[in-house]
Amino acid sequence: MHLQFQRFVTTCLLLAAVLATASALGQEKSSLSGEIGAVIEAEGIDAAKQRFAEVYPAHKDDYEVDIQGMMALGQGYMQAGDMESGMAVMEMMSVISQDMASAAMSTYNPQMAEMQQKAIEADRAAEEQAARKREEEQRTQQRAEAQARGKARDDLDRFRGLYADPADEGRLRTLFVTVSCDGYLVTGPMWADVGPWWMRSAADTVFTYSDSFTSFSMEFAGSGEATSLKHDLEGVTSPLRWVSGLPDEWSDCQERPRR
Repeated sequence: MHLQFQRFVTTCLLLAAVLATASALGQEKSSLSGEIGAVIEAEGIDAAKQRFAEVYPAHKDDYEVDIQGMMALGQGYMQAGDMESGMAVMEMMSVISQDMASAAMSTYNPQMAEMQQKAIEADRAAEEQAARKREEEQRTQQRAEAQARGKARDDLDRFRGLYADPADEGRLRTLFVTVSCDGYLVTGPMWADVGPWWMRSAADTVFTYSDSFTSFSMEFAGSGEATSLKHDLEGVTSPLRWVSGLPDEWSDCQERPRR
């Protein structure tokens, strides 16, 4: 606490030249320290903080902003044992000191102020450039994803169902085929806990899939509704026959997973 008070004192001494210039004009105005002190005594600390926020900086020109008076006010409360009021005044002094220091730098060192402004503008330009780069990278990724997916279709319901080898009475190698909510064919194995394969349309009844581990194609046959499915998946009989519709508890379409 004492270190904070000393810091305020040092800042105020550095601002003496600025205050000396303004003091002559400030004599005709009510002092800010007097206003804050009166509010503290009459209405309490919270009301004084609210009053300070109303006055500074929006209406600071209506008052003599007297750092020395504020310092004396805060120090007086602290010496009297009212630390809460004293620290509240010190916080107000901190706001005033920082504002005056910035104003003094702009007034007496315009070169420094110009350098600061240029630095701010450079930072802003760098942020805007980075944002544009991120947006372009996102658009590029979206275009690549859209190209990889192929075109969405609205005629895929005819392929929905479960496909298996009729000789496989235990249905140990059954593929499901459904549609996504955004118009793509989705398939996968019923016998393994793996993510579904989102297929790419290659022709009217031909679909392909490829990732780092799996690559295959499938072709449906049948007049109207599909009745069979040829594929080149390893370890699975081909062609498979349509054996039933999808389970009743399945949703009408598959939601695309969110990243």
